[in-house]
Amino acid sequence: MDDSERVFSRGRANPKVYGVPLRSSTGDDPDPRRAVDVCTHLGRPVSLVDAEGYECEIIDATQSASGAIAYVESRAKELSSGMVDVSIRIHLVTGPDRHDSVDIESYNPFFGCDVRLLEWIDRAAILIYREKHSTYACRFGDVWPPKFVKIEDRWIAKDGLLGCIGYDNERVRRLSYPGLDEIEPISVGEAERVGLLPPDL
Repeated sequence: MDDSERVFSRGRANPKVYGVPLRSSTGDDPDPRRAVDVCTHLGRPVSLVDAEGYECEIIDATQSASGAIAYVESRAKELSSGMVDVSIRIHLVTGPDRHDSVDIESYNPFFGCDVRLLEWIDRAAILIYREKHSTYACRFGDVWPPKFVKIEDRWIAKDGLLGCIGYDNERVRRLSYPGLDEIEPISVGEAERVGLLPPDL
Protein backbone atom coordinates (compact mmCIF):
# COMPACT_ATOMS: atom_id res chain seq x y z
CA MET A 1 0.00 0.00 0.00
CA ASP A 2 1.32 3.46 -0.97
CA ASP A 3 1.93 5.84 1.95
CA SER A 4 -0.39 8.42 0.40
CA GLU A 5 -3.27 5.93 0.63
CA ARG A 6 -2.69 4.89 4.22
CA VAL A 7 -4.75 6.04 7.18
CA PHE A 8 -1.68 6.10 9.44
CA SER A 9 2.02 6.05 8.62
CA ARG A 10 5.22 6.36 10.71
CA GLY A 11 3.22 7.08 13.83
CA ARG A 12 1.05 9.83 12.37
CA ALA A 13 -2.32 10.18 10.69
CA ASN A 14 -1.99 10.80 6.94
CA PRO A 15 -1.42 14.60 6.77
CA LYS A 16 -2.81 14.77 3.22
CA VAL A 17 -6.15 13.55 4.56
CA TYR A 18 -6.26 14.65 8.20
CA GLY A 19 -3.71 17.45 8.46
CA VAL A 20 -2.81 16.94 12.14
CA PRO A 21 0.97 17.36 12.54
CA LEU A 22 2.64 17.07 15.95
CA ARG A 23 4.87 19.70 17.50
CA SER A 24 8.54 18.84 17.56
CA SER A 25 10.65 17.43 20.37
CA THR A 26 14.37 16.89 20.84
CA GLY A 27 15.75 13.59 19.52
CA ASP A 28 16.07 11.85 16.19
CA ASP A 29 13.66 10.24 13.77
CA PRO A 30 13.68 6.44 14.01
CA ASP A 31 16.06 4.62 11.68
CA PRO A 32 13.71 2.44 9.57
CA ARG A 33 16.41 -0.24 9.27
CA ARG A 34 15.97 -1.06 12.97
CA ALA A 35 12.32 -2.03 12.49
CA VAL A 36 13.27 -4.12 9.45
CA ASP A 37 15.94 -5.97 11.45
CA VAL A 38 13.60 -6.70 14.36
CA CYS A 39 10.76 -7.74 12.04
CA THR A 40 13.09 -10.23 10.37
CA HIS A 41 13.64 -11.76 13.80
CA LEU A 42 9.89 -11.69 14.55
CA GLY A 43 9.03 -13.22 11.17
CA ARG A 44 6.62 -10.47 10.10
CA PRO A 45 6.67 -7.38 7.86
CA VAL A 46 7.07 -3.87 9.28
CA SER A 47 3.58 -3.00 8.08
CA LEU A 48 0.60 -5.20 7.31
CA VAL A 49 -3.18 -5.20 7.19
CA ASP A 50 -4.60 -7.60 9.76
CA ALA A 51 -7.63 -9.89 9.50
CA GLU A 52 -9.93 -7.12 10.78
CA GLY A 53 -8.72 -4.63 8.16
CA TYR A 54 -6.50 -2.59 10.48
CA GLU A 55 -3.25 -1.13 9.16
CA CYS A 56 -0.51 -2.23 11.58
CA GLU A 57 2.95 -0.69 11.46
CA ILE A 58 5.99 -0.94 13.70
CA ILE A 59 7.13 2.66 14.18
CA ASP A 60 10.43 1.83 15.87
CA ALA A 61 12.04 -1.26 17.37
CA THR A 62 15.19 -2.38 19.10
CA GLN A 63 16.68 -5.61 20.44
CA SER A 64 18.74 -5.93 23.63
CA ALA A 65 22.00 -7.82 23.97
CA SER A 66 20.05 -10.59 25.72
CA GLY A 67 17.62 -10.88 22.79
CA ALA A 68 14.62 -9.06 24.32
CA ILE A 69 12.71 -6.96 21.81
CA ALA A 70 10.98 -3.62 22.39
CA TYR A 71 8.85 -1.96 19.76
CA VAL A 72 6.10 0.61 19.23
CA GLU A 73 3.26 -0.28 16.86
CA SER A 74 0.29 1.64 15.51
CA ARG A 75 -2.99 -0.02 14.51
CA ALA A 76 -5.47 2.11 12.55
CA LYS A 77 -8.61 1.76 10.47
CA GLU A 78 -11.11 4.22 9.02
CA LEU A 79 -14.56 3.05 10.09
CA SER A 80 -17.74 3.21 8.01
CA SER A 81 -18.85 6.19 10.13
CA GLY A 82 -15.83 8.15 8.88
CA MET A 83 -14.17 8.01 12.31
CA VAL A 84 -10.67 6.58 12.61
CA ASP A 85 -10.00 3.90 15.22
CA VAL A 86 -6.36 4.11 16.33
CA SER A 87 -4.28 2.45 19.02
CA ILE A 88 -0.56 2.86 19.61
CA ARG A 89 1.05 0.28 21.85
CA ILE A 90 4.39 -0.52 23.42
CA HIS A 91 5.39 -4.17 22.96
CA LEU A 92 7.89 -6.22 24.93
CA VAL A 93 8.93 -9.65 23.67
CA THR A 94 11.18 -11.55 26.08
CA GLY A 95 10.76 -15.09 24.77
CA PRO A 96 8.80 -17.29 22.37
CA ASP A 97 5.85 -17.42 24.79
CA ARG A 98 6.22 -14.01 26.46
CA HIS A 99 4.78 -11.00 24.64
CA ASP A 100 3.33 -8.09 26.64
CA SER A 101 1.84 -4.87 25.30
CA VAL A 102 0.20 -1.72 26.63
CA ASP A 103 -1.16 1.53 25.19
CA ILE A 104 1.11 4.57 25.29
CA GLU A 105 0.14 7.50 27.49
CA SER A 106 -1.66 9.80 25.09
CA TYR A 107 -4.33 12.51 25.00
CA ASN A 108 -5.68 10.80 21.87
CA PRO A 109 -3.68 8.31 19.77
CA PHE A 110 -5.27 9.66 16.59
CA PHE A 111 -2.92 12.63 16.89
CA GLY A 112 0.06 10.30 16.63
CA CYS A 113 3.23 9.20 18.35
CA ASP A 114 6.49 10.83 17.34
CA VAL A 115 9.16 8.43 18.61
CA ARG A 116 12.35 10.36 19.40
CA LEU A 117 14.38 7.65 21.17
CA LEU A 118 14.11 3.93 21.83
CA GLU A 119 17.09 2.14 23.35
CA TRP A 120 18.11 -0.57 25.77
CA ILE A 121 20.27 0.25 28.78
CA ASP A 122 21.11 -3.08 30.40
CA ARG A 123 17.69 -4.64 31.17
CA ALA A 124 15.71 -1.40 30.79
CA ALA A 125 14.18 -0.18 27.55
CA ILE A 126 13.74 3.58 27.37
CA LEU A 127 11.25 5.18 25.00
CA ILE A 128 10.88 8.93 24.54
CA TYR A 129 8.04 10.15 22.33
CA ARG A 130 5.81 13.12 21.70
CA GLU A 131 2.02 12.90 21.51
CA LYS A 132 -0.44 15.75 20.85
CA HIS A 133 0.27 17.82 23.96
CA SER A 134 3.33 16.41 25.72
CA THR A 135 6.62 14.55 25.54
CA TYR A 136 6.90 11.38 27.64
CA ALA A 137 9.79 9.23 28.80
CA CYS A 138 8.87 5.61 29.40
CA ARG A 139 10.84 2.82 31.11
CA PHE A 140 9.98 -0.85 30.72
CA GLY A 141 11.60 -4.25 30.32
CA ASP A 142 12.99 -4.30 33.82
CA VAL A 143 9.57 -3.14 35.10
CA TRP A 144 6.07 -3.93 33.88
CA PRO A 145 3.73 -2.20 33.40
CA PRO A 146 5.85 0.59 31.95
CA LYS A 147 6.68 3.68 33.97
CA PHE A 148 5.60 6.86 32.15
CA VAL A 149 6.96 10.28 33.12
CA LYS A 150 5.88 13.49 31.41
CA ILE A 151 8.94 15.56 30.49
CA GLU A 152 9.57 18.72 28.45
CA ASP A 153 9.97 18.89 24.68
CA ARG A 154 13.61 19.97 25.13
CA TRP A 155 15.59 17.13 26.71
CA ILE A 156 19.01 15.48 26.74
CA ALA A 157 20.23 12.12 28.06
CA LYS A 158 23.83 12.10 29.30
CA ASP A 159 25.95 10.32 31.90
CA GLY A 160 23.07 8.55 33.65
CA LEU A 161 20.84 11.63 33.73
CA LEU A 162 17.92 12.95 31.72
CA GLY A 163 17.76 16.73 31.69
CA CYS A 164 14.76 18.67 30.42
CA ILE A 165 13.64 22.28 30.40
CA GLY A 166 10.43 24.07 29.47
CA TYR A 167 9.94 27.40 27.74
CA ASP A 168 11.38 30.30 29.78
CA ASN A 169 12.30 28.01 32.70
CA GLU A 170 15.33 29.02 34.75
CA ARG A 171 16.08 25.55 36.13
CA VAL A 172 16.75 22.25 34.40
CA ARG A 173 14.72 19.32 35.67
CA ARG A 174 16.76 16.14 36.19
CA LEU A 175 15.78 12.49 36.28
CA SER A 176 17.91 9.40 36.75
CA TYR A 177 18.48 7.54 33.49
CA PRO A 178 17.22 4.90 32.90
CA GLY A 179 15.37 4.83 36.26
CA LEU A 180 13.38 8.04 35.57
CA ASP A 181 13.37 9.03 39.24
CA GLU A 182 13.34 12.76 40.07
CA ILE A 183 16.59 14.42 41.17
CA GLU A 184 17.04 17.98 42.43
CA PRO A 185 16.88 20.46 39.49
CA ILE A 186 19.86 22.68 38.69
CA SER A 187 20.28 26.14 37.20
CA VAL A 188 20.62 26.69 33.47
CA GLY A 189 24.18 27.87 34.02
CA GLU A 190 25.15 24.76 35.96
CA ALA A 191 23.44 22.52 33.38
CA GLU A 192 25.38 24.22 30.61
CA ARG A 193 28.62 23.80 32.56
CA VAL A 194 28.12 20.02 32.98
CA GLY A 195 26.70 19.47 29.46
CA LEU A 196 23.13 18.80 30.62
CA LEU A 197 21.42 21.78 28.99
CA PRO A 198 19.02 20.46 26.32
CA PRO A 199 19.48 21.87 22.82
CA ASP A 200 17.03 24.39 21.38
CA LEU A 201 14.33 22.99 19.13
